[in-house]
Amino acid sequence: MTTASTDAALAILRSHGERVTAARRAVIEVLQPHDHLTADEIAARAEAAAPGVHRTTVYRALATLGEIGLIAHTHVAGSATIYHLTADSDADDHHELDHAHVQCTECGSLFNVEDRLLAPLADDLERQIGFRLDVHHAALLGVCARCQESVASD
Repeated sequence: MTTASTDAALAILRSHGERVTAARRAVIEVLQPHDHLTADEIAARAEAAAPGVHRTTVYRALATLGEIGLIAHTHVAGSATIYHLTADSDADDHHELDHAHVQCTECGSLFNVEDRLLAPLADDLERQIGFRLDVHHAALLGVCARCQESVASD
């Protein structure tokens, strides 16, 4: 199913001189309505949506789409790397989504957080020790409110 968001993502792919293949289209279409999918989940859904597309081809499509910045990946604790589109479906242009991830070490829940919440930390690290923090590469770990309440009520 092609949407305006899919068409925009495919236009970005073409603007980078890349071909629109069945696997690349399937990956983009799978990621449109979903967030935080692993490569295996994407491959299974892409294979179902586009019969004849092989798992290996999907993995290569993920690599290509990542290289041109159409998708991003985040490492999460105790799980496989997750992927999401970086093209905002509500915008006419392509830009990275303004969110990072935090993960609860108790229940494993993953939450999107706005970049601006982590900006002071990133700025302090760069100013004080010259370290440039990539808030998108890995989920930050902690304990969510629900798990904190559960522990407090015990």
